[in-house]
Amino acid sequence: MEFIRGLVDAVVILFSGVVTVVVSMLNGQVCLPEKLYSAPLTELKRWYDDKYDDYLLSEKPHFFTDLIWLELVFLWPLSLANVYGILAGRPWAATTSLMAGVSHATSMAAILSELLGSWKASDQLHYNTIDLYRHKIRDKLFLNFYI
Repeated sequence: MEFIRGLVDAVVILFSGVVTVVVSMLNGQVCLPEKLYSAPLTELKRWYDDKYDDYLLSEKPHFFTDLIWLELVFLWPLSLANVYGILAGRPWAATTSLMAGVSHATSMAAILSELLGSWKASDQLHYNTIDLYRHKIRDKLFLNFYI
C-alpha cells in the first residue's frame, strides 16, 4: 500500500510541476502582455495555434481568458503548494491536491463543452482534444478518489 501511495504522490508531483510550468509560461500568454515572455515561448504558442488551429487561443473568448486568470491566481500557487506539501510530508497536501483537482476538472469541463458544442474547433483540434482529455479526465478521477 505504501508503494501505491508513493506512486500516486509521484504522479501528483509530476502533474503539479507540469501545471506550474505550463500555466506560467504558456497559458499566461492568453491574458498577460506578450512582452513579458521570451521570443521562443511566444513562438511555441504561435506554432501550437497554427498547427492545431486553436480558436480559443486566437479569439480569446472571455470565459477562456477568465479561466486562465483563475489558473494564474489560484491553480498555479496551489500546484506549487502541492509539490512542497507532498515533498515535505505536510498533512494538508491531500486537501490542496483535491482543491487543485476540482479546479482543473471544472475548467476542463467548461473548455471541453465549448470545444465539442460550438463546432468552431478544427477537426484536428477536435479529435486530438477528445483523445487528450479523455486520458486526463480518467487520471484525475482516479487521483481524486484515491486521496
